[in-house]
Amino acid sequence: MVRPEMKTGPSEPLHLPEYLPALDGLRGVAVLMVIAYHSLTGLRSASLGSLFQVGWAGVDLFFVLSGFLITRILVQTRERGGYFRTFYARRALRIWPLYFLVLAFSFGIMGRLLPALAFDTQRYSWVTYALYLQNLWMTDFGPAPINVTWSLAIEEQFYLVWPLLVFFLRNGQLRALLWACVLLSPVARLAALGEGAAPIQVYTFTLFRLDGLALGGLLALGVVDGRATADGLSRWGARLAVPALLVACGLSLVFFGQGAAIHMATALTGPGGPKVRVLLVAGLYTLWAVGFASLLGWVLSGRARVLQAVLQWRPLRFVGQVSYGLYLFHALVIPAGGIYTRPLFYRFIPSTFVATAVGILFEYAVLLALTLVSWRFFEKPLLRLKDRFTHPEAAGKAAAPAA
Repeated sequence: MVRPEMKTGPSEPLHLPEYLPALDGLRGVAVLMVIAYHSLTGLRSASLGSLFQVGWAGVDLFFVLSGFLITRILVQTRERGGYFRTFYARRALRIWPLYFLVLAFSFGIMGRLLPALAFDTQRYSWVTYALYLQNLWMTDFGPAPINVTWSLAIEEQFYLVWPLLVFFLRNGQLRALLWACVLLSPVARLAALGEGAAPIQVYTFTLFRLDGLALGGLLALGVVDGRATADGLSRWGARLAVPALLVACGLSLVFFGQGAAIHMATALTGPGGPKVRVLLVAGLYTLWAVGFASLLGWVLSGRARVLQAVLQWRPLRFVGQVSYGLYLFHALVIPAGGIYTRPLFYRFIPSTFVATAVGILFEYAVLLALTLVSWRFFEKPLLRLKDRFTHPEAAGKAAAPAA
């Protein structure tokens, strides 16, 4: 049975609880998309790999969710005491411990334990990663397992600036700023590509990736100030979500399949010619973000019953709850498995396809085990400390699960 997530009439403002189980399911979808992209696009048999070549867009779903959740928290709490202290302390407890543990492992002992994954620490400075600046000058994604942390850098930079703007600007000003980000992001990407920027730079540089965060923020403002209704979100979700996501998926598969991913240098060469492909690189991120934001609004409306039931499926929700660990650890486990364990399966299993499948399943099992240990014994105990950082008005109230 699907748990109700709101109490409202069809044309009344939404009244959402603090904790929305379906959003954990959306996080689960996002992280599974990214993991599938990094682990399954190399499959050759029956062109299975092509099914997962749009998995990179899972990061865009994360951005939309972050924009919604963080903006909602900030707008709801900006009149309370301890606004900045509470927000930054709770974010730091959620993000920093595991991140810096991964950095310490990567720059400290990984090269000795897994020599095939060793990298040049002069080229990839730990200071840059510690300050969340690695995405600003990227010419490549860097070594495993820190090659996925560019998206964390974008979010940390967002966390640094956005609370200040929410505090000092009125909702109408915030809405105008967010719409400007949505409209100008593809224009900025197009201009940058026209000036010779590499696709990876428009993929990872913060000012080129604000549309997803902004669309999530606009949705949050609508919910908080009462402009968003169940009817409106359901109507726009039904009209936009599926068409936008299908078109975005189709264009991504046709133009940016294997060997020409949207963030690769080869993204600008091939069918359609450079001009068409530049336009697609500039615009596809926004199209994905529109699709995901519409999907999120549809879920919030309470009208997408089947979708809500899927997203509230307990295993998927749990994947969403531990998605941070899955996201960081998969960037270590999958490359390490490809180098150290998968060759063993190739040696003893005659079928290459079966050996690959068994190897990938083994890597998934290791990834899940590592994530569960981290969640149970490292992340979850630290998250309990967040209860020490609450707004004075909220003292004594039951704490909702963290975003």
